[in-house]
Amino acid sequence: MRRCLAMVLLALVCTGAAAREYRASIEHAGARYGESVFELREQDGLRRTREQFRIEVSANGSRETLEGERRSAESSDGRPLSAWQRTVTGLERSEAEARIGDGRIVLQQRVGKQQSRRTLALPADLLLDVGLVRRIAAQPAGQAWAFDYTELDLLAAQLVPVRLSSDGLAVDGVLELQRDSIGGRRLLRWSLVQQRVLASWNLGGAVLTSQPCAEACAPAPVQDLDLLQRLAVATPYRFPAQARHGKLRYVFEDSDGGAPALPSTGEQRVVVDGRRSVVTICADCGDEAAPTPAELERYRRANAWVESEEGEIRAFARSAAGPGGSIEGRMRRLETAVYVHMSGSREVLGYASALQALHNRSGDCTEFALLLAAAARALGLPARVVGGLAYSSRFAGGRDVFSPHSWVQVWDGKRWRSFDAGLGGFESTHVVLVVGDGSPDDYAGVLQRMRRLRLVDAGQVAPRRPLGGATKVP
Repeated sequence: MRRCLAMVLLALVCTGAAAREYRASIEHAGARYGESVFELREQDGLRRTREQFRIEVSANGSRETLEGERRSAESSDGRPLSAWQRTVTGLERSEAEARIGDGRIVLQQRVGKQQSRRTLALPADLLLDVGLVRRIAAQPAGQAWAFDYTELDLLAAQLVPVRLSSDGLAVDGVLELQRDSIGGRRLLRWSLVQQRVLASWNLGGAVLTSQPCAEACAPAPVQDLDLLQRLAVATPYRFPAQARHGKLRYVFEDSDGGAPALPSTGEQRVVVDGRRSVVTICADCGDEAAPTPAELERYRRANAWVESEEGEIRAFARSAAGPGGSIEGRMRRLETAVYVHMSGSREVLGYASALQALHNRSGDCTEFALLLAAAARALGLPARVVGGLAYSSRFAGGRDVFSPHSWVQVWDGKRWRSFDAGLGGFESTHVVLVVGDGSPDDYAGVLQRMRRLRLVDAGQVAPRRPLGGATKVP
């Protein structure tokens, strides 16, 4: 399960020099995972910024790379003129450009082979890199402050209202900032010496931060950060195959002391008991209310990540599902077809669309789910993409754990039913944490929630005995 992997970009203020360059080591818990370079140039009354970064991590034993570049152009007083961004993860490449002027923002995006164009009204409080730095640098030293502005999310092609605040107290030359938006709260850091926001990346719930280098960064070896192993949730029981299709009950706690908030579905019923959430899962255990017509339309409609209206997706769905038959029968055939088609490598970083998955045949469970959802919608079936946990007897070097997973739920006229192309079908060891339409924003924060989750007990509801005679995990 990945998601979408959120990043705060570097910003830099010019202090008189025509060109400046800053390098930083990208680190977590004292280990180095990459390097970034940020440059500001002043030319012809314009201030141009350029940032490049490269991060290397390991996932399930293989090394993967996330790299990107961002550029912006602003007038000397911070008026935004243009922005450009590119990210590359494995076989996935996303690029977006914005031209700003005459009261509007003209956006052009490219995700894989797909291109789109969109025009947005230009808000008066839009800030790019230099403009944001000027606002922060102008705040009173040693005092609490806050201000509102609008950010441009290039890859999501949307404007984001933001409130930035600080208590004004710096430690070791670094001021902590709070960034509040519709996506929640993020903590940022501001370097008083270099007058810039220090970039950070959230990968699998692990926050990687920029540590400025005085000159060139030391040639320390890049360390492995095994994302998947960090996200595994230990279980007190082994789940034999015969128990996985029955009715199972789980007791979850959250490390922050509260009961975990888990959704109810057609297969999952959740009861909060004090500081614990008791979750019962089986083929028809859930008590989720029937969807509204608007919800069904949302999950039937194509979007940038589930391109169900594309001719190639439609052809794949028709060929795989065959003519006629029940919803379950068609979905089983789609499930098998996606599993067979996705025969390439299993990259974990990045978030490729359904069409990219169809072309590349590569990706992890997320790409399997997006392609299956797109094929279902191409047949006119409402399909949503869920993220959560699934039981694995072996995963990322561990045994008997619940690991991050994504699959699809289709409305059959009575309830939402799960179909899983990645693992070959639904079992009662699938625990839903979040429901969405396939857009990565729907799954923001789910990996952090996984890291806080504790499974304290589990059992088979009927027959009344331990899980198929299984013993507790030593």
